[in-house]
Amino acid sequence: MAFSRPSGLRLALGVGTVLILSFLISMHLLPAKVTWHVGDTSTEEIRAHRAVRYIDEVETERLREEAVSRVGKVYQTNSDAAESIANIFATLQRARLNPSLHSPQSKLDFVRRSLSIEVNNDALAALLSLDSRSFDRSELYSKQVVGEVMDREIRDAADLRQARVKFRQQLGEYLGHAKYAAFVGDIGSSAIVPNRIYDAAATEQARDKARRSFPQQYRQIYLGDVVIEKGEVVTPEHMDKFVALGLSHPRIDYISVMCITLLIICIVVFVIIYLARYHSTIMGSTKLLLLLSLIVVVSVLGLKLGGAMLGIKLSGAQVGYFSMIWTATAGMLTAILLDPQLAVLIVALLSTTSGLAMSHDLRWALAALVSSLVAIYAVSDIRHRADVIRAGIAVSGANLAMVWLIGRIAGDDFSELMVGSAWAVAGGFASIVLFWLGTAAMEKPFGITTHIRLLELSDTNTPMLKRLLMEAPGTYSHSIFVGNIASAAAEAVGADELLVRVASYYHDVGKMRRPHFFVENQYVENAHDNLNPSLSALVIRSHTKDGLELALEYKLPPLICELMMQHHGTGLVRYFYHQAAGEEENGGSLALEQQFRYDGTKPQTKEAAILLLADAVEAASRTLSKPNLGQIEAMVDDIIAEKLMDGQLDESDLTFKDMSRIRDSFIRTLTSMLHARIEYPELPAEAKKTIGNGSAGKELSDGTG
Repeated sequence: MAFSRPSGLRLALGVGTVLILSFLISMHLLPAKVTWHVGDTSTEEIRAHRAVRYIDEVETERLREEAVSRVGKVYQTNSDAAESIANIFATLQRARLNPSLHSPQSKLDFVRRSLSIEVNNDALAALLSLDSRSFDRSELYSKQVVGEVMDREIRDAADLRQARVKFRQQLGEYLGHAKYAAFVGDIGSSAIVPNRIYDAAATEQARDKARRSFPQQYRQIYLGDVVIEKGEVVTPEHMDKFVALGLSHPRIDYISVMCITLLIICIVVFVIIYLARYHSTIMGSTKLLLLLSLIVVVSVLGLKLGGAMLGIKLSGAQVGYFSMIWTATAGMLTAILLDPQLAVLIVALLSTTSGLAMSHDLRWALAALVSSLVAIYAVSDIRHRADVIRAGIAVSGANLAMVWLIGRIAGDDFSELMVGSAWAVAGGFASIVLFWLGTAAMEKPFGITTHIRLLELSDTNTPMLKRLLMEAPGTYSHSIFVGNIASAAAEAVGADELLVRVASYYHDVGKMRRPHFFVENQYVENAHDNLNPSLSALVIRSHTKDGLELALEYKLPPLICELMMQHHGTGLVRYFYHQAAGEEENGGSLALEQQFRYDGTKPQTKEAAILLLADAVEAASRTLSKPNLGQIEAMVDDIIAEKLMDGQLDESDLTFKDMSRIRDSFIRTLTSMLHARIEYPELPAEAKKTIGNGSAGKELSDGTG
């Protein structure tokens, strides 16, 4: 798709802005490499270049080992012990009652074949030979005591040994001192076995479950936090932080970079749509778009590299204060150089984007937004030098309020709030200084006239005005009066009174080339007496072009130059035109009239139209010998009517209501300046004689009041 040259430039500007901003905001994803290992000594202090939440592997492993250590061995229940003692006595009973077993040895052999346990032969033989009553009693107590003992956990050899001792003790209590008690004890002890069998697999499974169920331990590193001090020994905890910050294994996080780039593209496209809809003048100017891009890029650059440029390593809070400084600076520059409404949008986007630059710390994004909005309001209507100081105080106050309000919400202690207060005040005035320097650096290259520049030009000690005072003092006085008249009228209709005042000071500087050809600088002889009307008109008309040449020589702003070329419009030099018309036989003609008209431009703005009218009424007011209110009103009405009839105000933005307000303002100002008053009756001859011989002065000096 082909683009025209302007469109191609704007496209290239947009792409360049996206690339530069994406790189600046993604800088924290490209950290420097750290080659240290555990046990090494750090050779420098390292601070976190971004905020990050990471897994503390060392702490997590320590806590998991503690959890595993609390998991005991897992045992499975063995319920066969009670059945074993019952089986022994049942086998013995069968051997005792079996008629085929005649001898004690055969009975013993039968029992041996039937039982799988190791039992003393003497004990078996003794039980086989017991009478029925003693046998039944031994069986009953053995089962009972074995059951009681097996109700307790028997896990290992120690538990088993203790259980068998316990069995013998309890069985002895039941059987007393019977001679067969020891044999019964041997039989019962053999039946007691561990009832809890260690399960290695289940134990390992339980430990794994405890390890897995224990959550990972996260830690937070904030932007600017000290990761390791100079001279500190590197520990595993440090290595975790290095890995989390990407310092030990440097790599580009392509996904994050891509997401940041897409976000920047969305923001730039949104701004373009906004400009096309609401600020078509800026959108149509590649130079103004370049200015906007430059302001934003410099702001982000200052935020990202502010500490490095000052040679210091900033903490997280200090980076936040830098965010407030640079965002407010960008807002003020946009407001004063481009448009205050656009500045509000820019600081809103910048403050939220600064959250990305500071790794999502929205606390400072909010503070930067509020501070910037106050800054925009403070500088959007600068009229006097004191306004700049007041703007600094306002921004510092907003910073201070944000530090305390957000600080208290975040739980900052008193010492942190006091340090933040110092940063807030210093940052407020720092942003004003940056704003002043930025304005001075940008307005001339981009052809923009700001109130800052106008304030400088309003100083009557500028070289050009000092030269005007020396070479054309009458014109200088006229220009100052025009400034007073025009600024009051501009204020009445909501126009830029500072611009009108400054333009009034410089509108007639072209008269310095030939000052004596203008009536305000003539004291004895009229230089036009020896010239014909056409030549006189040419000299008079040339002062606008001469003024433009001098303005360019002294590098006056383009806006002042425009008003200088419009302050007469295409008006007629009437005095010399009527002279020339009177000399012709048929009076004036259209062709003759064109020779006596200024070749400037009709006023295009309210300010230019006010300057044209103020210049005319101030010059005309000098012709009033005894001005009074009626004469001033008539003169002002005549001049306004003349300019309207001549079409000089057709291209300005003035309305009929504006014209009425301008008229009233002119009359008020001229009445004050010319001291118009009612006419007093003439003094009698006696009073005049008294004043003449000085007696009146003596009477006044002798009086008491």
